[in-house]
Amino acid sequence: MKVLLTRNVKTLGSAGEIVNVADGYARNFLFPRNLAVAAGSTAEKVAVQIRKSQQQHEASLKAMAREMAAKLRGVSCLLKAPADSGGRLYGSIAEKEIASALADAGVRVDLRQIHLENHIKAVGSYSVPVRVAGDEFENITLQVVADTPC
Repeated sequence: MKVLLTRNVKTLGSAGEIVNVADGYARNFLFPRNLAVAAGSTAEKVAVQIRKSQQQHEASLKAMAREMAAKLRGVSCLLKAPADSGGRLYGSIAEKEIASALADAGVRVDLRQIHLENHIKAVGSYSVPVRVAGDEFENITLQVVADTPC
């Protein structure tokens, strides 16, 4: 059965493509999830419209990614956390604390955009990658200092 993909499907193709799939796959998986429609006589016209809207959407996402990268470029944050005399933190600094520090610096990011391999557990300077789009990352500088009680 020939179907017109309305959204990107990882194993089949991208939106706006006309592909040939098994009837059951189309009826039981693609159609109920609104991932595709049956390719009829007007499928080519609809495919062109879907591709055009998909390109516009991707262009807007790239523009937002460039804007986010420009905001993050050169950002450095200072976090204070309780630590012992050796510089080890009593807790750890995770994505949530980094996101709130970035919000204080005027840049709003989602927790899922911050990529830490391990939580920060010591005082020091760290380079933290933040995902702006796809596989594009922008690094921010995070300075962790010991919070000394008065």
